[in-house]
Amino acid sequence: MVTQEERKEPSQITGQLYSTIGSAQQAISSIIPSTLGGNSILKSGEELSKSGELEIKEAKNKKALESTIDSGVGKAKSALGYLTSNQETQNQGNKETEKAQWEFKQATSNSLISIPIPSKEGLEGKIESLQGMITGDQQKQMKGNKKAEKAAWTDGV
Repeated sequence: MVTQEERKEPSQITGQLYSTIGSAQQAISSIIPSTLGGNSILKSGEELSKSGELEIKEAKNKKALESTIDSGVGKAKSALGYLTSNQETQNQGNKETEKAQWEFKQATSNSLISIPIPSKEGLEGKIESLQGMITGDQQKQMKGNKKAEKAAWTDGV
């Protein structure tokens, strides 16, 4: 079994692996008599499963913290771009924020695939911004970015 000190970075994949192996050991221990080591296999399986679950939790917490910081940096870039009328910086900040929000949703969810759902206002702003990008209407793009950014600050997506 790998101890906490031996791990360099928590990993959801490694945690799942440990948890699965631990569960398998527990299942196997039920058919092995205690005189042949069934109890020790059960105990080892329980410890490995707990270790795996702990590693999964640590990896998710680390990813959630990192994505929260990345989202804040992206929002700051977007705001800077808006204030300086630099559409490229604003777009880059929005892209970084979107990526961080997806990562946060994955880190804080128990499902395999979690999709952040933007609010109606946020979605309208993103569509308006995209229309502005496609048509070359920078004012429309900025207006859409502002609407989407306002929604992102209020509802987190």
